[in-house]
Amino acid sequence: MPSNTKSSKWLYIIIVVILCGTTTAMWYFKGGKKPALASFREPQVNYTPHTGTQGARTRFTLPDSTEVLLNGKSTVLVPDNYAQTHTLLLDGEAWFNTRHNLKVVTNILTITNTAPAAFRIRCFEVQQGATAYLGSGTVLAAKSYHSTTDNQSETLGIGNMVLANKEIDLMEKETYQPAELERWLKGELSFANVPFMNAMHTLEEWYGTEIYVEGNVSELGNVNGEFPNQSLDQVLNTLRDKMRFTYQFKGDRVKVKVN
Repeated sequence: MPSNTKSSKWLYIIIVVILCGTTTAMWYFKGGKKPALASFREPQVNYTPHTGTQGARTRFTLPDSTEVLLNGKSTVLVPDNYAQTHTLLLDGEAWFNTRHNLKVVTNILTITNTAPAAFRIRCFEVQQGATAYLGSGTVLAAKSYHSTTDNQSETLGIGNMVLANKEIDLMEKETYQPAELERWLKGELSFANVPFMNAMHTLEEWYGTEIYVEGNVSELGNVNGEFPNQSLDQVLNTLRDKMRFTYQFKGDRVKVKVN
């Protein structure tokens, strides 16, 4: 076989391999990737997702009257056998208020109660950190994964919270100011002479979204104002009228551009 024919054959094979690899990658990123919390789902069980609205909070009630306040970019997965297991899966941030036994599983933390309780959990699957705050009652906080150093659970009472980080395999019980949780629940967002970037970070935490800022913020000044029960769009719209920037929602992110 002539050398140029051999070269053409190998070039063809390489192109086919590259195209196959590209097709596989596109399949993975466009829909073939694993669903949220795939390793925590029970086999042969169907899950109904409740997804939070970007830049806002969504309220809904489960059949057993458990109240859920779901933050943006967050998902609660309710299994078909929820009436028997009383177990939910969470990817993101949510507040649960229940009079019944409940077990909420994230990829880092699992919170369980056996008596009426209310608690807030923040744990995004793409992140290594997680937090949980107790509002009322008593709950048990544990790691959702097997730890090589410590698998002991923590009992949380009023004023207690737990911090966890899977990357360094750490879970610690701490205290917090209940008034902060009350403000979050009531939607009492406010800023008093807060630097612009600090305010953007607060909005990221408050609404469970990502905000990217372009441009020089040094001349924008500090942020002031009260924004009770407003969406992220409403807050940014008000600030835009006072300060020199534009913003745009892009997918599940927000781009802020300083003029």
